[in-house]
Amino acid sequence: MNAITRIALALCASFAACLPATAQDSAVDLLEVKRCYICHEMTQTIIGPPYAAIAARHGQRRDVMTEVLARKIVNGGGGNWGLVPMVPNQWVSLDEARTMADWILSLNAEQ
Repeated sequence: MNAITRIALALCASFAACLPATAQDSAVDLLEVKRCYICHEMTQTIIGPPYAAIAARHGQRRDVMTEVLARKIVNGGGGNWGLVPMVPNQWVSLDEARTMADWILSLNAEQ
């Protein structure tokens, strides 16, 4: 294999690694990479509410609540789930937060 072929294969492999397999995979990966698991879990309350509870409360209004939750992920907020506020996450972009919020709210449709 010559050098040009190796470079081309390496470039193709690195480009493919950047593409999400599905929106669900992308959202789940983001939740992991952005360390949301420190406060949230699928069905158990840790510090913040579980994803299933968020979906149950807001899933019927997914079209509106995706943006509301995305902004809460980025900017933080409080008072909706008790005394512990949602801290702002400066490491999450608004687009990433929209992906995560949309996936969380989609859990309501799966139940």
